[in-house]
Amino acid sequence: MLTRIITALVGIVAAVGIVTYGGFVFALAVLTLGMLAWYELQRMAANKGFHVYSITGGGGVLALLVLTGWFCINNCDRNLLFPLMIMVLVVALVAVCFEGLLRHCNWGEANWAGDVALTAFGLLYCGLLFSHVLLLRSVQGPQVHFLRAMEYGEALLWTVLIGTWASDTFAYFVGCAFGKTPFCSVSPKKSFEGGVGGFVGCFVVVLFLCIIGIGVPLWQACIIALSVAFFAPLGDLIESILKRSFEIKDSGKLFPGHGGVLDRFDSLLFTAPIVYYLLLVFSIF
Repeated sequence: MLTRIITALVGIVAAVGIVTYGGFVFALAVLTLGMLAWYELQRMAANKGFHVYSITGGGGVLALLVLTGWFCINNCDRNLLFPLMIMVLVVALVAVCFEGLLRHCNWGEANWAGDVALTAFGLLYCGLLFSHVLLLRSVQGPQVHFLRAMEYGEALLWTVLIGTWASDTFAYFVGCAFGKTPFCSVSPKKSFEGGVGGFVGCFVVVLFLCIIGIGVPLWQACIIALSVAFFAPLGDLIESILKRSFEIKDSGKLFPGHGGVLDRFDSLLFTAPIVYYLLLVFSIF
């Protein structure tokens, strides 16, 4: 427990510094986390005999994150970014299939479908989803004054981050106090009562931050809060079933007492893209 607390405190201090500074430092941090997540996925898959391709798959993840980071740092036109992201994904997926074909024909690797499918999944999971953390941080808007002056994108990212932490925290404490009904076979220790506590707690926290902190209209704040409260535990369950499929307890050991990158950022990988696209929809209407 002491190790978990120390790691959490160090992580919070580092997160505050990196998120606040933004720019190149934040982009480099997300790039590093994305590549480490890719490495963790590769190692987990190897535990069940799958080969996730480093060159084409890892190269595709790297290209996606570098491309998105460059556009966000330089505040370039997003109308150009999204076609380029699709282009990178298409080229990377074709390259993955080609590498799989070469490996099958020249080195006799038998599990072509499984290896290619997992590599393609890694491109989306570690590359595309992580890139939306960069996109959310770089959203332009009026300066926000809540506790201190901060950029609009920073305030949005903090809202999502605090919301996902609230989801885990409320679920844990409510589950410990009242949990009796099993919630999901994927994660046997989680209870229905804890899930409800996490959902309600996350909803209230995000709603408060959206209205009081950022000044989002009530109906939009409710939709954002409901989305974060739903997708935060979903991201956690997806990563849990991924680990169970590979018979792995933790995705890595980067954060002592907490596991790896995927263990710590599984919820954010789902909530950040959802909130980003909700904001795009709100701007249309």
